[in-house]
This record gives sequence, structure tokens and C-alpha cells, in this order.
Amino acid sequence: MSLEQEFAEVVSIDGGYAFLKTNNKNACGECSSKGACGSMKLFEPRKNEKYNIRVKNTLNLKIGDSVVLELSASKLIQGTFLIYLLPLFSLFLFAGMGKLLAGEIASIFTGIGGLIIALFFVKKFVSHNTVSDQFIPKVTRKILAVDHIN
Repeated sequence: MSLEQEFAEVVSIDGGYAFLKTNNKNACGECSSKGACGSMKLFEPRKNEKYNIRVKNTLNLKIGDSVVLELSASKLIQGTFLIYLLPLFSLFLFAGMGKLLAGEIASIFTGIGGLIIALFFVKKFVSHNTVSDQFIPKVTRKILAVDHIN
């Protein structure tokens, strides 16, 4: 089982949670097509927010700490399938069924209906804490700053 790693900095602490901002330099930040890719937007903070990931503060993190995040590759693939491919598959499935049963115009409406149903299902499924916790990266270690002595 391979793990995807990313570096992040703690920007806020609230209760038992640490709010992190990632650097995005390991994968997306170095890609030649980063300007045209929408995946980079997934890791950017929302407007009026300084963080983009909320994790449980299990390592007694403090503001300014640098950490390493890990997420298993299989969870990354499962999340990608759930968020991207399931709605797309549903769109085509319902559009095909609509075309077979009622014709061209019906396939448009049934396809859009299938997409909306799939997106609603994904939102409900991911909103459960037991499911959503699987797709949140885990903080594995702090990166300690060491003063360089000449």
C-alpha cells in the first residue's frame, strides 16, 4: 500500500483540531499543465479562509508547525471514483435509459436527473463522519526545525 505525502503548515488551532495550509509542491505545483488543471483548486483555501485541511490535533501541534500529511493511494483512488466517476457514470446510464424508453429529448432530462441524484447521493454519503474521515489525510509527524551550527 503506497502513501501519498504532502507537507503542510499549521495556521490555526481550535479545540481538538488543527487547521493546515498545504504547499501543493509535491504534485500539482510542479506539473507543466498546472494553469489549466482544476485539481489544484481542490487544495486551495476558500475565500476568507487561511486553511484548506482540518485534521485532529493528535500530535499537540502549535501554530507555525510544519507537518507531513499522508493518505493511502487506495483511498485517494476511491475518493476520486466517488466524486468524479460515479456522477458521470450515472449521467450516461440515465441518459441511455431515457433514450431507450422515451427518445432523444427524454434522454437529456433523465441524464440530468441521474447526475443530480448521483451528486445528492455522493454529498449524503460523504457527509457522514465515518465515511468522510477515511478521505482526510492523517498527520504522521512534525518537521522539526534544527538550527545550523557552524
